Amino acid sequence: MAGSHHPSVSLLSDDTEKDRRLAILRINLSYVLHESSSSATVGRFAKQLLVNARAATRATRRIETWTDERFLPTIVIRDERVLWDFQRDASPFVLTIDLGASSLLHRALHLLLPSTCPAKTLWSVDRWSAEARSYSCTLFRAETTVALPASSEIPAWFALLVFRPGWRSMLLDLSRLSAATFDRDLVRTLERVIRDYTDQWWCWRPWWPVPAEKALPELQGER
Repeated sequence: MAGSHHPSVSLLSDDTEKDRRLAILRINLSYVLHESSSSATVGRFAKQLLVNARAATRATRRIETWTDERFLPTIVIRDERVLWDFQRDASPFVLTIDLGASSLLHRALHLLLPSTCPAKTLWSVDRWSAEARSYSCTLFRAETTVALPASSEIPAWFALLVFRPGWRSMLLDLSRLSAATFDRDLVRTLERVIRDYTDQWWCWRPWWPVPAEKALPELQGER
């Protein structure tokens, strides 16, 4: 299962690693917040993400010890009608990204699916493996590359499990992806969830090669 991991491990134990992650966060956040990577706003958000990642790690480890009976009631469904469609669908792949309670997502989906439903493969588009294929798309006005399954079958669903305030309950966010408009649906979904849940986006790799002020003309005067 791709993407099953904690958001951080000993995140602040090494200053060099902390600086490296802050630099990567600044690049990624410059596109999402549409500001120079050196701006105070981007800097504050990057530092808060490190704090949030530690809180998410502690919460994940605590929740992993819960029984299914305790775990299931803590999941809030963003749209029940979408969940019903998901429960009836036989598509094998579910896309996700490293955001929120990502290592608890597979368990949540398993508990919410009917026992007769075929097993689904959870695939994180920001976790590369030998089975992945590169897929170029434009996110936040700049080209980037994500990892999709090498299978010729177009994934039909995107799912996230996000911590709610207090770090003791979670929101399940499901989106359907149409094969006919897959590129548009994927881009729209990625941009929406990253904007909506930026404070839980564990983006430890640079999604773009340079900061936004070097790639977007409207920000080039902000360097």
